[in-house]
Amino acid sequence: MPVVPSLLGLALIAAVAVGAGHAGPAVVPSALRDVTGATIDVAALARGQRLVFVTMKATWCPVCRAQLQRLGRLLPRLRACGATFIVLAPGPPDALAAVARETGLPFPFIADGAVTIAEAVGLVMAPDQLVPAFFVVNGAREVVWQQRGRGDGAYGDGELLRYLGCAAESDLHA
Repeated sequence: MPVVPSLLGLALIAAVAVGAGHAGPAVVPSALRDVTGATIDVAALARGQRLVFVTMKATWCPVCRAQLQRLGRLLPRLRACGATFIVLAPGPPDALAAVARETGLPFPFIADGAVTIAEAVGLVMAPDQLVPAFFVVNGAREVVWQQRGRGDGAYGDGELLRYLGCAAESDLHA
């Protein structure tokens, strides 16, 4: 069955094309649809808080799931630093919705099935896999910081906490 892009999908493609067409920072779309069908106002989130995207390689990635559990444990501290999150994975949407339910994290989970967002930010590993990373966007939805890569025992939490300015002394040596 052919895939017919939705209006939101067309807006996403247009926003990514605009962001990719200049030498400035990558720009993410102003609105995204999460796996529950809710529309997420990215610009409003980024203006109101420090918006961090966390990418999952794929929904089946055990290290990525461990990262989400770690974020859940750090959530009170991250919120005290003004951070909120959007989880981005290649999908499929039903598998990502299951990850959202299993983790219980109160963040939007976005299935980037065509990897257009990840491509604009330079985080495509394969057509169905993203580079595990954090990236922060400002109120103009521009990527202003990025930490790429994740592995068992190296999750990037310390780098994120330092960037947000809420690292404890123990984090500085991690």
